[in-house]
Amino acid sequence: MKRLCILLFAASPIWAQAPGGPKPQGSTVTPPNTGPQTGTPGRRAGGPEGSPPVPLVKDLKFPALKPIQIPPVETVTLPNGMKVFLLEDHELPVVNGSVRIRTGNLFDPPDKIGLATITGMVMRTGGTRSKTGDQLDQELENVAASVESSIDETSATVGFNALKENTDEVLSTFHDLLTGPEFRQDKIELAKNELRSGIARRNDDAHGVAEREFANIVYGKETPYGWEMQYATINRITRDDMVAFYKRYFFPANTLLAVWGDFSSADMKAKLQKLFSDWTVMQPAVPSFSAVRKTASPGVYLAVKTDVAQTFFVMGQLGGELRDKDYPALEVMSDILGGGFRSRLFQRVRTRMGNAYEIEADWGANYDHPGLFRIAGSTKSASTVETIRAIDEEVQKIRATEVTDDELSTAKQTALNSLVFAFDTKTKTLARLLNYEYYGYPKDFIQQYQKALALVTKADVLRVAKEQLNPTSFTIVNVGNPTEFAQPLSTLGLPVKTLDLTIPEVKP
Repeated sequence: MKRLCILLFAASPIWAQAPGGPKPQGSTVTPPNTGPQTGTPGRRAGGPEGSPPVPLVKDLKFPALKPIQIPPVETVTLPNGMKVFLLEDHELPVVNGSVRIRTGNLFDPPDKIGLATITGMVMRTGGTRSKTGDQLDQELENVAASVESSIDETSATVGFNALKENTDEVLSTFHDLLTGPEFRQDKIELAKNELRSGIARRNDDAHGVAEREFANIVYGKETPYGWEMQYATINRITRDDMVAFYKRYFFPANTLLAVWGDFSSADMKAKLQKLFSDWTVMQPAVPSFSAVRKTASPGVYLAVKTDVAQTFFVMGQLGGELRDKDYPALEVMSDILGGGFRSRLFQRVRTRMGNAYEIEADWGANYDHPGLFRIAGSTKSASTVETIRAIDEEVQKIRATEVTDDELSTAKQTALNSLVFAFDTKTKTLARLLNYEYYGYPKDFIQQYQKALALVTKADVLRVAKEQLNPTSFTIVNVGNPTEFAQPLSTLGLPVKTLDLTIPEVKP
């Protein structure tokens, strides 16, 4: 019994030392006072004399992750040109589906920013030609189903979920909504009011202001990636605009449909072919989205908010695309810099300096255009300048010398292990395959990415940090109360530009 108790105690601190696992701040793990420790260096002594030593977590060996296995997905193109992906999953008696339409708010007219967003909202709430949105709500609620629609930056989505026994009924509603939305005027006004409410509250959250202004400045406020909805642009949108937007982009050849759940692929294929046989609309091919502006916007920006006790900051530059050959090394680099409790920024700014509760770094990458490399967090107002300087020093260090073996190993394992959760369900798997098809990626992209991650070296991390990070061109956005700064932002040696957060009112 005595030996058993000792072994259990030795195993208890695993959560505190597991690779990539956070150790609670302010906590320590104290071994029992058993007298002088003996045994092999790097190992904790075992029980009674002669028993084997208890290994530390860092000594444990785990097998390599297996290659990612993609379940078989049947692909078929319907006679009307719509491409369909079918994935059987008989674990639960449910059926789900989602279409991806090539459109997005990047196609908004400059004087009607918000058109795509409101179209995606009212497409569902406005109902179909035969039923109002409220009637659809009632019918779907009665059978524990849902049909929803939305339009984001680079795609539109209409999805459904239903119990297996109600598949035909819900599929019919899904079809009617996708092929014949009504855009009723009362729901248009309701959606406009919702968007106006969002505009009115957009400066309430200091963290949100920092993230928004950083993205808009880096992408360019004069470009579709940096545009912002205003009362005036919402007010200009009419029902005719929404109908025209829908007709231009919603047609079969511009549509990918994924269906997964408890069904027979042969039966589902026949149902879909019959259901969508009446949807034969044709339109010219959709143009490419606008290219991202590559011009940097260096400098320090300040948004004054006197009602906060902290400074919320975001700093960085343009990131890249997922298909970039250096993306795996850049992901490892950003994880070492600011990816968690063991990262350099966390250890420097929070643990040693005590200036911030949270801080992170992320190399943002999108499927079809550059994302944003960002270092974000918050700090005590008085330590704003001190924190920014410390961050700059850590960025310079990772560009000057190679990372350690331990840092490299931990960051790579973090990235590789995350892939397990990206494909742990068939739903996630099919969603990723749909993304690869939609954005023109190879079907084995995830296998290529997994192999590339495993091959990242310390030299790779140093090279991409030198080549891709440009701290002299960083955009640094601060949201806070400058009267409480211990040092003015101007001491950073860069011109300080004040951001105007005024929300333009509608002129008569």
